[in-house]
Amino acid sequence: MLLKPHSRIQVFEGAEDNLPDRDALRAALAIRQLAEGLTADDLLLVLISGGGSALLPAPIPPVTLEEKQTLTKLLAARGANIQELNTIRKALSQLKGGGLAQAAYPAQVVSLILSDVVGDPMEVIASGPTVASVHSVQDCLHILNRYGLRAALPRSVKTVLARADSDPHGPHSCGHVLNVIIGSNALALAEAQRQAEALGYRAMVLSTAMQGRGTPAAHRADRHQCHGCPHPIPAATVTA
Repeated sequence: MLLKPHSRIQVFEGAEDNLPDRDALRAALAIRQLAEGLTADDLLLVLISGGGSALLPAPIPPVTLEEKQTLTKLLAARGANIQELNTIRKALSQLKGGGLAQAAYPAQVVSLILSDVVGDPMEVIASGPTVASVHSVQDCLHILNRYGLRAALPRSVKTVLARADSDPHGPHSCGHVLNVIIGSNALALAEAQRQAEALGYRAMVLSTAMQGRGTPAAHRADRHQCHGCPHPIPAATVTA
């Protein structure tokens, strides 16, 4: 990242080991400030990829970064999946769940998204900073109850959730945003199949939704090979 002297490009580093930290928080607040200064004549171009949740931490006061980190770690340790983790993250964030898009209003926003989540749900990838959240406070409470954490919530988290639950405006919309998936497991598999077919192979995509290890699709690939089908069977997995 060697920039020319006096470059208008700013580079922020943070989220070491994919964990939100003070450097990432400083970057997130700088991004929010930039977005809030835009007008209807501006265009905000956003590139989003996996890891964005850790790179864009901006807890809603009075929640602190440390409190949000602790809650996320507790949920993960008790088996919460990426969808559940991001539902909680969005509820406690100024920028996730469409918060970045809201900060940029009335500017137009174009968001180019690299998906690391099976199925490409845009509201889940990086916790959807340019996608309006479809989850409610009740969804958050249900998740916290499921993992036995509701009673142990810090007072600050309870305050933010109660405030959101009583917001007369409800969740904001993102009608000024264009979100586009430009890279994903499904797109990569489709291109791999196309390239294989161009070389004369008979290719098939067994699954675009494999997760974990030893999945049925992998066993099906083995069976194809055992039964005398030498054609390549491209398969890929995405884990969040």
